[in-house]
Amino acid sequence: MDTIVEFKVAGDKKYAETAMKHALEELRRIDSTFGYQKSVLTELNALHSIRNQELYELIRFSLEINRASSGAFSITLRPILDAWGFSGTHAYQVPSEAEFEHWKSLPGDSDILLLEDGQAVKTHEGTLIDLAAVAKGYAADNAVKIMKNNKIAAGLVNAGGDIMAFGEKTWRVGIKHPRAPGIFATIPIRDKAIATSGDYERFFLKDGNRYCHILDPETGWPSQRYMSATVVAQSCAQADAWATALFVRGIEALEEVFSQQGMDWIVIDKDGKVSASQALKEYCPDHIAIMP
Repeated sequence: MDTIVEFKVAGDKKYAETAMKHALEELRRIDSTFGYQKSVLTELNALHSIRNQELYELIRFSLEINRASSGAFSITLRPILDAWGFSGTHAYQVPSEAEFEHWKSLPGDSDILLLEDGQAVKTHEGTLIDLAAVAKGYAADNAVKIMKNNKIAAGLVNAGGDIMAFGEKTWRVGIKHPRAPGIFATIPIRDKAIATSGDYERFFLKDGNRYCHILDPETGWPSQRYMSATVVAQSCAQADAWATALFVRGIEALEEVFSQQGMDWIVIDKDGKVSASQALKEYCPDHIAIMP
């Protein structure tokens, strides 16, 4: 997953060390299962057919969010991510018009086939699935399950900023300032997950424009609606995926869905204006300073 993972555990040390050991083993297993090197995901992308229940369920979950977000969340952006250089294939660059046209001609999320046996996944030629926008959250959720099964009553898993807290303890989570060192807000989290998508982790500047790795599935271009979008949800997989969808589509389009699903949110627009759901407003400034 190319990230740092942090565990925090409240409880008996004799259980904590074993729990964290097993949780780390699970994170490594997920990394090897869904990663870019010799995994079930690379097998599916090469052969366009596979039988694997875990992959099936994670794709099914992703497609549900794709539909609920009206396409703002997509797992078929890999070819155009490759063209931008955001998947490590080459240096960052703005793709050519021919590369955009080729990607637009390829099958999308709605063309992924999930067979009724609950295991078989089929894709069309040219489809490349990328689960990077949900796999870290899924991994954090699984690590929490492992720790609970190992007699840990409360703790926190931080998978590169995708955080799942569990138990009766309230944790204070800082949200990174998108244009300066440090944080701009601290949010209390108890038995929930929080994830942030931003334009400051993987990006490049060219001719005065900032191009980040979070692409709009409608255009293939980096979304420029916000600098940062944060979601608080029941699971980290939800928070991870919906933070991406929110960053792309905007809260005006998704606020009803968020309300229905009981998710809270914070967004920062390009001018530094901070908006938040009612439950999180008191923890956020109205505006952040943008460094020149």
